[in-house]
Amino acid sequence: MKATARAAGYLVCVMTAFALALAGCGGSSGGGSTSSSAAHTSAPAVGSVVNVVEKEFSITMPKATMNPGTYTFQVSNQGTVSHNLTITGPGVGTKGSSTISPGQSADLTVTLQKGSYEFWCSVDSHKSQGMDLTVKVG
Repeated sequence: MKATARAAGYLVCVMTAFALALAGCGGSSGGGSTSSSAAHTSAPAVGSVVNVVEKEFSITMPKATMNPGTYTFQVSNQGTVSHNLTITGPGVGTKGSSTISPGQSADLTVTLQKGSYEFWCSVDSHKSQGMDLTVKVG
């Protein structure tokens, strides 16, 4: 009897681990998205969180001026093609998110200093189609 109960308990543990592993595999068809828009599975946000929306062919942020500091840009692709977010400016050089499939999201954490930063999508020719903006920090 004890052996049967132990085996049943083991089976429940194995099935639970298997279900959790499957849940973490969320399928995605497209170059390297990081997490779904329903739930960020990445590390906790660092610094201030700024929500960014990308779609054809625009980048929308809550403000165009910011204070120096560390920010996690939570980028949501609400378009129908893949996008990313690339940032260049003082102290950052050039950093970018992974390519984000439609309906997906990704985080990009950077520390911004006083100065001017360019934000754009570096996928294909999206930047030249209007997916860029300048943010002033200071």
